[in-house]
Amino acid sequence: MTTEENLYHVKRTIIDFYRDPSGATQITDILGTYTALQAAKAAAQSCLGLEGYKTSDFDVYKVKTNASEDWSYGDGVLVYAKTPAGQEFRVSLDTKPNETKLKGNAEGKVEEHLHYVLQTRIDYDTDRSGARQTTEVEGTYLLRQDAYNAAHTVLLTEDTTKDSFDEYDEKESYKEDWPYGENVFVHAVGPNGENFIVAVKTDPIVGHKQ
Repeated sequence: MTTEENLYHVKRTIIDFYRDPSGATQITDILGTYTALQAAKAAAQSCLGLEGYKTSDFDVYKVKTNASEDWSYGDGVLVYAKTPAGQEFRVSLDTKPNETKLKGNAEGKVEEHLHYVLQTRIDYDTDRSGARQTTEVEGTYLLRQDAYNAAHTVLLTEDTTKDSFDEYDEKESYKEDWPYGENVFVHAVGPNGENFIVAVKTDPIVGHKQ
């Protein structure tokens, strides 16, 4: 088992042009976390297969194998795939400091069931459709409750309070029904119209740990 300075999260985003032609409907999940960069790249290149997809399911299926090749599918994207219905899959790595000193196995994979705090920023000022958005890992936790607690503080600092936002909504309980989605714990709107969504998700392949 090894502990390294960084964590490399395999991030898969699905842009559902089939249901929403604007491209604003996007779903991001983390499909694994690694302490070794090369292991993370290999996992990213094969993760759609682990989810049960076949290359024949897509009209387009491209894998970036080296840094020098001509690549037109986005900076940082390692796999790009497009279904006949128009849904786009983009797989990339989200590199973050290993602040909780998680350990990887001999291959560099963190084997524990992890819970991720994800922040999505939607820039309506630049693109009114909402298609211009980014999702990043803001925290990685072994316990789900720790992730819930952290989700409520992601947008806040000594200088940024809830009153700094034009709107700031929180879900107090995991079981509470509200309009922003089951996994979302904070929805906020900045003075410039930027929307922020903070969610807690678990690797959909490995399942949940209480």
